This record gives sequence, C-alpha cells and structure tokens, in this order.
Amino acid sequence: MAEDRDSNGPRMPGWAIILILLAGAIAFGVLLSTCELIANAAEIVSQGPVQAIQPQIDDLRQQVEELKNRVDSLVHNRIPVKMEFCGETVPQERIHVRERLDKEITLLSRKQFTLYIKRATYKYFPYIEKRLKEWRMPDCLKYVAVIESAMLPNALSSAKAYGMWQFIPSTGRRYGLKQNSGIDERANFEKATDAAFTYLWDNCQIFKNLGAKNCWPLAMAAYNVGEAAVEKAVRQQRTTDFYNLWLPAEETRQYVYRAIVAKLVMSDPKTFGLSLKDSDMYQWPDIKEVTIALAKPKSIINVTVSLGVSVPEFLLLNPQYSIIAKGKKSKNNYTVLPKGTYKFKVPSREE
Repeated sequence: MAEDRDSNGPRMPGWAIILILLAGAIAFGVLLSTCELIANAAEIVSQGPVQAIQPQIDDLRQQVEELKNRVDSLVHNRIPVKMEFCGETVPQERIHVRERLDKEITLLSRKQFTLYIKRATYKYFPYIEKRLKEWRMPDCLKYVAVIESAMLPNALSSAKAYGMWQFIPSTGRRYGLKQNSGIDERANFEKATDAAFTYLWDNCQIFKNLGAKNCWPLAMAAYNVGEAAVEKAVRQQRTTDFYNLWLPAEETRQYVYRAIVAKLVMSDPKTFGLSLKDSDMYQWPDIKEVTIALAKPKSIINVTVSLGVSVPEFLLLNPQYSIIAKGKKSKNNYTVLPKGTYKFKVPSREE
C-alpha cells in the first residue's frame, strides 16, 4: 500500500530552509553594500576628478558639435542659418536669395577652393586687406579678386578683361593702368588693386546718391556689368536693395552670391572639408626692388639675364611685363623695352 504524501509534494528538510534564508540575507547585505559604495563613489567623483576635468568635457562636447556641423556642411553643402556680408545680414528668408546661394554652394569645387586659399592666404590677401583698411572699405571686397580671376595676375577673359581684377582695356585706362606692347599694368598686382578699389568706391557713391543704405553689393554688381546697367535697373525697379533687384545678365545676378560663398568657404575651410596646413600656402620669396636705367632699347630676355634671374622668376614678381610682344604673330619676337628707367622686383638672395 502506498505511503500517504502531502498534496503539495514532499516536504523540504529544515536544514535546507535555513540555508536558503541565510543565502538571501547575505545577498541582501551585499546589495546594500554595493549601493552604498556606488553612492559614495558618485559623491567622491562629484567632489573631485569630474569637476577637475569639467572644462575638458565641455570643450569635447563643443568639438563634437562642431564636427557634427562640419560633417553636415560637407555632406549636404549646407549654409549657415545666419550669414553676414559687407556689413549686413544676407536675407536668406527670401526664397530667391536662398536658391541662388544653394546654387553656388552646390556647384563649388573643393579642388579649386584649395588653390584659392593657397594663393590668397599669404601671397595676396595680406596686401588687399591692408589696403582695404587704409581705404576704410569693407573686407568682403577682397573676394572680388577670387571670383574675377581665381587670384591669377595674368588671367585673360574672352571679353579682353585682364589681370587679377579683370579690367577691360577702356576701364583700365580710365583708372590709370598703362597698356602697351611690352607692359600691361592691369597685371600689376599693387596698381590694379588700387585701381579696383577706386572703381568700387566710385560705384558705391553712385548708389549712395540714389539712397542705398548699403551700396557695396550694388557696387560689386556694377563692377561686373558696368555702373550704367545697374543704375538703370535701380531706377526702373525703384529699389536700392541689391537682394530685391533683378539684373538682366545671369552672370551679374549670380555675381554677389558667388562672392558670399567664396567668403563662406575661405573663412572657414575645415567646415567644407578643406584641411590645409600653414606649410601648404604659397608665399612670396624675399624680394628686393632694383632700378635699371636703359641707355638704349633692350630685349626683356636680356634684361632678365642682366638681373641674374630666370624668366619664370621674373614673370612671377613682375607679371605686368610680357616676354612676347603683344600683337605680334611670331613667337620669337621678344618684347623690347625702350630706353628709360625701370623698377623691377627680384628675389633677394644672400650674397
């Protein structure tokens, strides 16, 4: 006959129950101790190490945020929510303004901008910035040279505009830039820079007199297409707000926006994926100016020989001179300088 059993199964021995209760008490004690240790550790950390490195933590957070913004700009070519150009906020809330900016930022070439930055940083921008301060003109105007010629002193357009500031022959002569078969001062960086600033200043005064609060974007547009065309548009449309003005030529409508994007990229290249070191930038060699008096006409090739410089060095430092006489079909017809006194820039080498 089977033995009677409890309906809930066999009974647990008393010693087992005691062991389970003891294990539970130990576990509970360990848990309390662990919680206390964690609390104590948090209190210690808050009073010491974390506070000590809080500036580094904040800096790291800022770097992460900057990196996020850079990646966003690099991947999506996004422009900042707020931008300033020539002393005023660019009105991106106007859809046509935003679309023109997006067009330029989408089409930008990072390879080209790498060259622009290399040329500008030490070779050309320091002089341009210095002269702008002396003229009391806005710094944004330096980007005219970027969008006009990619900062190449011998750039020549199909419209015969020449030099870094792209003067056409008539405007160049109007602003005192000498042009003949052997020399073209539109390629003289210093003289052409001053001529460009005079032209931009003159343009600005025209639009100031028409009531413009900020004449510089209009002056830049006039630099591109001519002051008469922009003045006509201002009078017809009865607005001196560049961003509300429609100009007939597409190139001119886009001109100032190209300058804005040039400023955006060149003033913060890392945001747009351009990582350049100081040693990457082009720099002038040590230069001295020498004066030569020619008693009779002399080939410019012979002049470079007498100066002890190579032709490439000579043209780099004196781009206003042409080795081949302009207007001559023969490539062997070198420029001959008439008698007179000349000043040339040459490398300053140790004797």
